[in-house]
Amino acid sequence: MADKPAETIQTLLEAEQMAKTLVEQARKERDVRLKTAASEADAEIAQYRAAKEDEYQAQVKKYVGSTGETSDKIAATAQKNIKSTVAAAKSNKASVVDMLVSYVREV
Repeated sequence: MADKPAETIQTLLEAEQMAKTLVEQARKERDVRLKTAASEADAEIAQYRAAKEDEYQAQVKKYVGSTGETSDKIAATAQKNIKSTVAAAKSNKASVVDMLVSYVREV
């Protein structure tokens, strides 16, 4: 009978050792899966970021060209308005001076 409890204890120790081995193996496999998933996610993020950067650069090129044209149009319009204002001032100079002189004399 002394042999039976020793056998049972030995069986339990073997089972415990096997369970430790299985748990350790499962943890290692989980770590490998996590590392693989993380690296795949990093690759996917990098790919997405590159695609969005390309889209952004295309939009920048599209609008930068038109911004230069718009600036030129605005500058041309401003010059035209300045010239017309100066011309109007020159043409109305005499009448404005006469009006001011008449107001000064009335007071």
